[in-house]
Amino acid sequence: MTDRAPSAASQNAAAHGNSGSGWCSSIWLPLLLAFVVGVAFQGTRGLTETSETRYAECAREMLVSGNWLEPALEFQPHWTKPPVAYWCMAAGMKLFGINAWGARLPGVAALLVAVWAVFATGRRLWGERAGFGAAVAFALGFPAMGAYMVTTDIYLAAAETVAVAAFLFAATEGNERARRRHVWAMWAAWGAGFLIKGPPALLPLLAIVPWNLMQPRVRRAALGDWRGLLCFAAVALPWYLAMLYRHHDLLDYYVGTEIVARVSSNLGHNRAWYKAIEIYGPAMLAVVGPFGVWAAVLAWRGGWDRAARWRELWAAQDARLFMVGWVVLPLIVFCLSRSKLHLYVLPLSAPLALLAGRVLAGRAGWRQFRAVAAVVLLVLVAVKAVSGHLPTKRDMALLGREVRAELADLPAGSPVVFWDQATNHGVTFYLGIDRKEALPERIAAEGKAKFETWTVAEFAGRVQAGRYDRGALLIVDAEDRGALDRALPGLPIVAERKGRYWQLLHLGAARPAASSAEVAPLTRPAGE
Repeated sequence: MTDRAPSAASQNAAAHGNSGSGWCSSIWLPLLLAFVVGVAFQGTRGLTETSETRYAECAREMLVSGNWLEPALEFQPHWTKPPVAYWCMAAGMKLFGINAWGARLPGVAALLVAVWAVFATGRRLWGERAGFGAAVAFALGFPAMGAYMVTTDIYLAAAETVAVAAFLFAATEGNERARRRHVWAMWAAWGAGFLIKGPPALLPLLAIVPWNLMQPRVRRAALGDWRGLLCFAAVALPWYLAMLYRHHDLLDYYVGTEIVARVSSNLGHNRAWYKAIEIYGPAMLAVVGPFGVWAAVLAWRGGWDRAARWRELWAAQDARLFMVGWVVLPLIVFCLSRSKLHLYVLPLSAPLALLAGRVLAGRAGWRQFRAVAAVVLLVLVAVKAVSGHLPTKRDMALLGREVRAELADLPAGSPVVFWDQATNHGVTFYLGIDRKEALPERIAAEGKAKFETWTVAEFAGRVQAGRYDRGALLIVDAEDRGALDRALPGLPIVAERKGRYWQLLHLGAARPAASSAEVAPLTRPAGE
């Protein structure tokens, strides 16, 4: 891996008929594309269950409580993620309102940071055109859709991409002082990633460490520089230490639950081994993106299907092999983990975009590249436009509006009750509930989970005791209405609204049962 490689990119372009002639090389166009696709229709679609509403509600509760250090959900401690992503979302909602737009907009800022890091890395390794092509491929790829989701993954992608960019700058720098500064920046970025998602942020080190050891001793970056490690500690550890000081049992939780259990136990999402194929197969196709597919076709035509070409890269220790390791090694960990979700692989978009940029800069004409970029931009914006207007049961903005309208017809302070919805946080978000006592109640159809309030028997007892005589709003999934009627046949329903996905039932004064063995028939007014 040479100190600087623009000349290699130029020679490659010349070797293919100067196909890169006329290419733009400014960072501003990729940033503009990322901004346009990022902000387009960003607030049109409501927050969806379960991930978006959970993250946004945690951030909203920071604003409501004023406690920015201890993440909370349902106004009780929620330690599954460190606070940086919540801070970003809360800041967005502070500036732009407590809504989907405010919660998602900081993700666009993270996308811009990642685009800049990809551009800088590609330019450093292979020249201006490669950096430009990689940045456009990244900006108009899976990360643009990742920024459309309220999760930690786009923030993690930004931190990891900056960290790897700093490493590669250190690995290609001739000035020793500058090399050290790049290593310090790398560790500071790892620290930010550690505050976003904890240990998974460090997965690219699986590729960095062996790659660095493969280099001649004089070219190795000093990854163990104590000042770099101090930068990591200064960024990553103060919050953890403060929380461990306040809550002494947190260390067992983070190590035992969030690290060991999520990797090796039944805790997590999509635990079966075959879920790696179902989840990461389509996800990796999205990560490769249209520019990656185009670049793969061009590379295949250029002879990269032959093993000899790869042996040449290995002999030259070409940075493209590092990119492959940056993709493959973390992906193996994701597949072996017992918790699997599509967006886990979002950070792998960076190395794949860099590989695509390297190929396209030398083999694709500028006119073709512009045309493909324009089409992809229009498709992404159209997808966001359509998704923002397609109704779905998971869109909690729709349910929130329905609940707010129904509560207007009930006495102030009437409780909201969910049937068999253990983790619905969207209604809490859209109702703007500001204290624990006003949270929705939840009836557990079977055993109570963390956020469920009553068993069926307990709720039936409260109804008979007249706890809801002044009025309450019971929300049930339309598909579960039959199960509700069978479990609670004597509910005093005085009005109901049948929506497409949900049924909203007004409860009033209970009717006395005829006997313990005979329950009064349930009568329902006509739905609206």
